[in-house]
Amino acid sequence: MTKSLTVGNLHPEDDHMHAVSEHPSHNESMFFNFFDDALGMGGFVRIGNRPNEGYAEMTFCVFLPSGELLMQWAKPALPSNDVFSAAGLKFKVLEAGRRLSVSYVGEAVRIKDPLEMRQPGKALRGNPSVPTRLKLDISGMGPMIGDRDGTSPDAVIFLDGVGHYQQVIAAMGELSVGEDLWMLNARGVRDHSWGPRQWHSILRDRSLWISFGTDLTFIACKTWLDTERPPDEMGCVIEYDEVTPLRSIGIHSHFFADSYYHDQVVLKVTDVRDRIFTIDGKVLAYVPLRHRKEGRETVYLGQAMTRFEMNGRQTLGLSEYFDAESTVAALISLSRRGEFVVE
Repeated sequence: MTKSLTVGNLHPEDDHMHAVSEHPSHNESMFFNFFDDALGMGGFVRIGNRPNEGYAEMTFCVFLPSGELLMQWAKPALPSNDVFSAAGLKFKVLEAGRRLSVSYVGEAVRIKDPLEMRQPGKALRGNPSVPTRLKLDISGMGPMIGDRDGTSPDAVIFLDGVGHYQQVIAAMGELSVGEDLWMLNARGVRDHSWGPRQWHSILRDRSLWISFGTDLTFIACKTWLDTERPPDEMGCVIEYDEVTPLRSIGIHSHFFADSYYHDQVVLKVTDVRDRIFTIDGKVLAYVPLRHRKEGRETVYLGQAMTRFEMNGRQTLGLSEYFDAESTVAALISLSRRGEFVVE
């Protein structure tokens, strides 16, 4: 537990870009999720620089109040790892650990039903592209939590061999889509990592980001690297500037019938102070994404705007489910029972 700008061996300067290693899969990425409870909308933006492969990955994904999805994805050439700027999406650090900006200027596809992304090519070609502008002022609402080189397995937020941290944020700004305009007053969590990363290096993952306010945020991640080992668990409770690690993470998932798409989740966590929290989540909107690579099995990434409730408090947040193709058949079979699955 602490009250400082960083937790772990991080420095505030880790908010900036890092030297590129010789590893062919070196990646430096930043991710922001943000949700406005009053408007009933939110989503995430991500840039992943892959300098040794010569390209960046850009994702823009926002769930609109109408139930529609605003989506854009690109893989532009990357001249250097000096900045986060890809296909109209830009992230800037204004004051390390405290203030950042997110902006997007370009086209996005307005998709009537997010589930159309089961066939991404068809969805992106068959729905209208609209002029889109996003401008967010990001404020850190708690410390940067993580490990700067991925060598401290006891770190609260940890990726083996990779610099990584997360931080609770407030996101203020506006989103314009064609003639529609929303003024956003959102909460969420951001993530920054640097080092060797491969989408296909894990088997399954469950990540939940739940911010009820500056006084109470949960980060809970559970990762299965293979079928032989128990899952890795990491996460914490953030109460203002105080960070308490989680000792155990229990996830109970319910899936749409005949699918691996989750529609409900119950998170049961115990922190190192032996406090027990149970949070109920109901998926309001779900987008099925995927990542393909020649010679590797497809991985599926379900991103869901989720209404979370605990002790009478409610908030919107993100539940992210990652499943390698080889695990999907078992989930579909379990979904037909109509029961919660303990994960």
